[in-house]
Amino acid sequence: PDSRFIGFLVGGKVMKIEAAGGPPQTLCEVPGDLIGGSWNRDGVIIFGTPDGGLFRVSQAGGVAARLTTSDEAHGELGHGRPWFLPDGRHYLYFSRTDNPEAVGIYLATLDGTERKRLVATNHGGAYAPPAAGSENGHLLFLRGGTLMALPLDARRFEPVGEPFPLAEQVGSMLATEFFSVSANGVLAYRNGSAIGGGGSQLVWFDRQGKSLGTLGPPGSYGGGPTLSPDGNRAAVDQGDAAGNRNVWVLDVARGVPTRFTFDSGQDFSPAWSPDGTRLVFGSFRGAGAAFGIYQRDSSGTGKEELLLQSSLPMDPNSWSPDGRYLLYSTGNKSKRDLWVLPATARTPPGSKPTPYLQGPYNEQQGQFSPDGHWIAYSSDETGSYQVYVQSFPAGAAKVQVSTAGGSQPRWRRDGKEIFYISADARLTAVAVKTEPRFEAGAPHALFDVRTPAGPLIDWFSHYDVAVDGKRFLVNTVATGSAASAPTPITVIVNWPAALKR
Repeated sequence: PDSRFIGFLVGGKVMKIEAAGGPPQTLCEVPGDLIGGSWNRDGVIIFGTPDGGLFRVSQAGGVAARLTTSDEAHGELGHGRPWFLPDGRHYLYFSRTDNPEAVGIYLATLDGTERKRLVATNHGGAYAPPAAGSENGHLLFLRGGTLMALPLDARRFEPVGEPFPLAEQVGSMLATEFFSVSANGVLAYRNGSAIGGGGSQLVWFDRQGKSLGTLGPPGSYGGGPTLSPDGNRAAVDQGDAAGNRNVWVLDVARGVPTRFTFDSGQDFSPAWSPDGTRLVFGSFRGAGAAFGIYQRDSSGTGKEELLLQSSLPMDPNSWSPDGRYLLYSTGNKSKRDLWVLPATARTPPGSKPTPYLQGPYNEQQGQFSPDGHWIAYSSDETGSYQVYVQSFPAGAAKVQVSTAGGSQPRWRRDGKEIFYISADARLTAVAVKTEPRFEAGAPHALFDVRTPAGPLIDWFSHYDVAVDGKRFLVNTVATGSAASAPTPITVIVNWPAALKR
């Protein structure tokens, strides 16, 4: 707040550095990745995490203390994008949730005595204090691609009117909005795509990172893409302007997308059966708002079949090559485990799953090897995410594949390579042998990827490998053509003055 220091995140640590120069100082370790932060005049720093609540730490440093906890029973997935209000006691934050009735920006206090939703939105917000001669501040937020302003009483931070538009076609990516506002009346925003309007694009790349073309239209893609065993179709989940997610299937040759799920809840993380006849996906739906794993004929015909239900999020990861087992990740927002569900065509719904990896760390993004004897997965057991391979069933052998951070592993179809996204966001290849024992070579970086949510924070993969192992379908940030000019940033000085006209 006094402009003397800059706070930032690097290498799993919250740090600060003097704006005038000098060595960086570590304030605390981060329990996961960081989604936004705010610093008040009393020396308190708060920050969000993608898989849990908010944390606080003193500007002098120390151990990060939990400030809020996600309400898993009501579908909350995480708290992020905190913003201190002028009194230093109240703050705003964005609640990421699978429940459309609860998603939005909330008002809370450091002592925990107050928590209420101010506005429904799929993005974080910012507060602009009252302009000279006014009694009301404004909460700025996105609704679709429209930048809105909600008048707030400057003392009680209660809404005192209806939200009104400030600008159209303001860009965003996931919960991150492309605008900022200062305390002295300066507003800046960048035009672009909003959720459901083309925030990301499925792009084909060769091993050198050369773009080979796009697949389908731009969209707000999430879990996936995942290619069918024959490579002719791709499944991916996609968000719409209302905040719902559904699974879509794209014809690779024609680029035509077909909607696969139609429930009003959240459907995500599709995975193909080995013969390509079925698709499984995770979901959060129903009157009780429960998490489930469903399957359906991949042609889109027939009814959906519930395979498993839980109070915890579940993300299908991979089907064993013999079609007998479905590997999925599940757990709360601070720890994920890998479980196996019997999943043959003759397996009755409600079959009992068994744990594959269950411990004190996050294990996720599991992928069966083509021979079914190994599983590649990511884990933070060393403090940062790395890619490992372990035997299936677990216990016979375990090898760390990545060397400098990694996640989102994928096997080449012949089992001779493993790919992953490194900590510096590069698609990386490792030559491997699975017989007579597992052996891994040195990692070799192929090219930089521009995934919408960064390289390491998601439970699912943002790319898949073609059958020939020479092409990659990547969910990248949509940028338009290479020749297009950069999107300009619009700056408005004294934007509250326009409210008086």
